[in-house]
Amino acid sequence: MKKILELFRRHPKEKLANDPVMDGLLRAVSMTDEQELSCDEVFALLDQFAEMIKRGEDAARMMPMVQKHLGMCPDCREEYETLIKMLETPTKGFEKP
Repeated sequence: MKKILELFRRHPKEKLANDPVMDGLLRAVSMTDEQELSCDEVFALLDQFAEMIKRGEDAARMMPMVQKHLGMCPDCREEYETLIKMLETPTKGFEKP
């Protein structure tokens, strides 16, 4: 919200209509729902979500709020993609000597 207010103070309204930052902020606000998961809440569910994906389950249908958050939050999406890569990589070096 601070970012939006700063933009309104610094720029005339005509400029804001063509401002890519403002456009991105307005698009993100328009995609929000009354009930949303925070990054912390999504992070706590990421392992379950990724395991569902790995098993071939429809995680997006079973956990739609996590799916929506991942579609909007680049930080959580990066964390999820890293987790998926780790699950796909065979573990080596953990054998007993």
